Amino acid sequence: MQQETSFQAYPSSKLEKTGKPSGKKIRVGHRKTQLQNRLFFAAAAVLFLVCVSFLDLSWEQFTNGLSSIPNIASKVMTISFDALPDLTDGMLTSIIIAFLTVVISVVLSILLAFLIAENITPVKWAGRVLRYILLVIRTVPTTIWVLLAVASMGFGSMAGVLGLIFPTSSYLIKSFAAQIEESGDETIEAMRAVGASWLQIVFKGLLPGLLLPFLAIVSFRFEMEVAETVMLGMVGAGGIGVLLQDYISYYEFADLALGIIIVFVTIFAVELISNRVRSRLARR
Repeated sequence: MQQETSFQAYPSSKLEKTGKPSGKKIRVGHRKTQLQNRLFFAAAAVLFLVCVSFLDLSWEQFTNGLSSIPNIASKVMTISFDALPDLTDGMLTSIIIAFLTVVISVVLSILLAFLIAENITPVKWAGRVLRYILLVIRTVPTTIWVLLAVASMGFGSMAGVLGLIFPTSSYLIKSFAAQIEESGDETIEAMRAVGASWLQIVFKGLLPGLLLPFLAIVSFRFEMEVAETVMLGMVGAGGIGVLLQDYISYYEFADLALGIIIVFVTIFAVELISNRVRSRLARR
């Protein structure tokens, strides 16, 4: 975005006569850009008002909600450790669901990523069809996949793993394929020149050099998966989310507070470990 600037104009005739600058400022700016900026902010303001009116937001409801926050906060601040064993077991279950989902998705994604990468795919039209299928999978929210799994298999950890495999695999395939397309051209050309087969190019030429970038992507996805597993547990995916939903439904704020603390500490620790892993991989 171009900003307006100004500078002092010092005509030579003025300087010759008085020896002092005239002090006149000449504005430099692009009128078309300024007009576009004004139109953008005006359109954003109008769109904001339309959205507020469409949702029929109530100011009275908002103020009433604010007035009840101190009461809810005081109840949440009362922490009970009676549910600690159940919450610990639920958090461990959520981590295991996330881990199994990532492991299964990595196994499915590695080969499929090489099938859709433009520079290595053996059948281009099949790779494009697969890319479109993955696009459709990514457009469906993760919650919908979990709800479909719950509807077909019932509540529990199995539904959580099955429901998370689709969006997780789609994300990993896309990320792996992008990494292959960015770093594999020279190796592919060299191995094709000596008559290597497609499998040899993949497993002996490309995969050894891509393991570290793949591990960095997987560590980041595992970090996201733990947080998603906690949230999706509230819709039947198993883990600590089920307990948190029960505590909210029955207004058991003391147990809910402990659950929130356990989730916060766990996700914070997972993020620190994930960042450490990625930083070490980047140094190699």
